[in-house]
Amino acid sequence: MERLMPTVFLKAYELIDENTMDKLPDVETPLVLVEMVEDFKENTFWVKIRNVWTLIGKIPPLVPSEGDIVLFREKGQWGLFKYLGEEEDRVVLRDGRDERTTRVPKDVIESLELFGKVIRVQEKV
Repeated sequence: MERLMPTVFLKAYELIDENTMDKLPDVETPLVLVEMVEDFKENTFWVKIRNVWTLIGKIPPLVPSEGDIVLFREKGQWGLFKYLGEEEDRVVLRDGRDERTTRVPKDVIESLELFGKVIRVQEKV
């Protein structure tokens, strides 16, 4: 007897350029990848960035913790940063290419549209 892994269909998008994200057909996803996220059907989704698929969990209900990679939108452009933690009234971030570290005031982070944190990255879905 073959055991089947429970799955769920999640929304999917493709990042066309820094300004545009298009809707794709829903992607069948193993339940084990998202079951820890509250109301996972509404709070997780896939984003295809070039040739890589990224599973994103929305912020909130998820909260970024040290080492998380966060998908955000600022002034109409999409981007990624690595959340390194907080120091006094500043948040320590590293750019998506892991080249520069910066410390920004907390109010700057609050002004960004934080879409979610990266849960998983893979080549195929």
